[in-house]
Amino acid sequence: MYRDNSLIPKEAIRMAALGALVKRDRSYGDVAGEVRQFAARIVGPSLDLLGTSIELLKLEGLIEGVAVNKAKKDETETEMLRLTQAGKEALKAYLRTSIRPGASDLNRLVIALKLRFIDVLDAEARRDQLEGLKQMYEGELIRLQDLSCHAEWSDGLMPDWLSFELDMISRRISWCGGLIHRTSS
Repeated sequence: MYRDNSLIPKEAIRMAALGALVKRDRSYGDVAGEVRQFAARIVGPSLDLLGTSIELLKLEGLIEGVAVNKAKKDETETEMLRLTQAGKEALKAYLRTSIRPGASDLNRLVIALKLRFIDVLDAEARRDQLEGLKQMYEGELIRLQDLSCHAEWSDGLMPDWLSFELDMISRRISWCGGLIHRTSS
């Protein structure tokens, strides 16, 4: 983790792998493929996000292999993986981390993963995460509003870009407010 209690890329991938097992047992290949494909669809191909070995998660006791019965004699046995209680607690810990300010690919992935697996958390923790996300966007809004006050930096298409970004962030803040209200009801 970074000093601000936000996730480093390796931890985001660990969260994705643990979350992939939260609802059901799955094969190694299924988990690895989903993590790789989900991350690539959020941030594009990235060497920084090559995953943690699932074997390492097993060694740490966060996931475990489950015996599988072969239906036919000729079928190959595929080990199924299961999230352990320690794995579920680790997933919850990852979900409770803070989000770094700024629009980076890693932030987009962490936000997507947190929102995807938020139901693992209790209602209060879900609300806390949504409020933290809203506060992060409010900080972004303040930073960009300050940038827009500097005429010396408003050459070219900068005012158009700033207007677009400010609108998007305002919409994200409203969206988070709606989610917070919905989870509080």
